[in-house]
Amino acid sequence: MNQTNAELAYQEIKKRIIRTELSPGAVINESDLMDELGFGRTPIREALKRLQPDDLVVVKPRRGIFVAQLAITDLTQIVEVRVELESLAVRLTCERITEDQLARLEKLANQYEKFKGTSKEEMIELDGKFHNLVREATNNRFLISNLEYYYNLSLRIWYLALPQTTVDDIDIKAHCDIYQAIAVGNKDLATEHITRHIQDFHKTIKNYL
Repeated sequence: MNQTNAELAYQEIKKRIIRTELSPGAVINESDLMDELGFGRTPIREALKRLQPDDLVVVKPRRGIFVAQLAITDLTQIVEVRVELESLAVRLTCERITEDQLARLEKLANQYEKFKGTSKEEMIELDGKFHNLVREATNNRFLISNLEYYYNLSLRIWYLALPQTTVDDIDIKAHCDIYQAIAVGNKDLATEHITRHIQDFHKTIKNYL
């Protein structure tokens, strides 16, 4: 299915905000985005409108459109919610994952192991793909939407801390542990591993911010 210009603009602007390429609190200039992305004003405006409920963009009447600020103090609350949602996700995934999805999950887990010692950016991208596949396997569109929302909020904070972190701060074993628990359908073990994975992320970020 071909994506509309508005969808393409939405995905690109969202990526720039999450990666903090568009800095928290920065003014968003529609004309600049039109020039950089090669889209007209209407797709850009539609994209920015969609980013508001994602809590990535804030519209201030008579002042303009801004990249949402990052409140580091929100991290603890985000992690609390993520632990519960991700735990539910892996439990459903243990029940519902297809053979094709399981094979793809294994491949991602193995890739993560192979990327040990390489760039932090590649490791984070793999983490995103891994969590996305777990979300997909739940086959629950409401859960998927909420998981993506909180994952993106966490990811923004991770990118903010990224310059200070090292590759060793990223736990490469976590994905393999989660995959193995899902592969044998062990819900309790999958929950234990995903919880530790998210809590370890929280501890790492707190060390740098």
